[in-house]
Amino acid sequence: MKLRNSILAITVLLFSFQPLLALGTYSEGRAIVKVTKMESQGIFINSFEGEFEVASYDSSEKCDMDDGTCYTPQKRTIKFSIDNDNKEVAQFLIENMNRVMLIDYKIHRIEPVSLKTSFEVLGAKALINKQPENFVRRKNVSKTGGAGNVSIYGKVLKLEYRGTMVGTYEALVYNRQKDKILPVSITNEAMAAYVKEAMNSTQEYYIGLSTAVVSGLRESDIDIFEINYDKPADLAGD
Repeated sequence: MKLRNSILAITVLLFSFQPLLALGTYSEGRAIVKVTKMESQGIFINSFEGEFEVASYDSSEKCDMDDGTCYTPQKRTIKFSIDNDNKEVAQFLIENMNRVMLIDYKIHRIEPVSLKTSFEVLGAKALINKQPENFVRRKNVSKTGGAGNVSIYGKVLKLEYRGTMVGTYEALVYNRQKDKILPVSITNEAMAAYVKEAMNSTQEYYIGLSTAVVSGLRESDIDIFEINYDKPADLAGD
């Protein structure tokens, strides 16, 4: 949802009968999480509230991006809400407490009145063990940088479209070989869409990473140029 200007936002607040006071979405995304708490709250306006654990890292950690020692994996607990109209999702989370699952979410810029937090879970499902037979096993796009091209083995744990005026796809990648978490920015929309589908499965894959020479508006200089389920990414190709 695009951020509206303040005049329109005030008009919506005063005259709209919509139950949410969302003035826009700061980000929306998909993540692999483990739900640890769920409950129903509210007197006049009910919602489901809970907590989940998600992969994270400490950006202040002293490590070297170039030699792949960043970052040590950590767990972060996030409080979330589910709208009362989304009871099926809430029930799925209740039935699968303390199990790893995939969620889709949005983060509101202003906390909706019908929710206790600005982090709203929209959907949830179990991870499949294997991608369907017709799933494309390799996706590659042009590299955005010529420096530090590498191929690692692991998987994307989180993908988030973030921003208002200029949007970026920000992701967390798990490097199985070094047991590290790496923040990356995906600049190609087709690659971002492929990553989103790849997250449906527990399968891991080879990930081609390139480092931009010049920093842009994105949060990380590292970009994904290839995902390959069968062999290391092609570092020599365009």
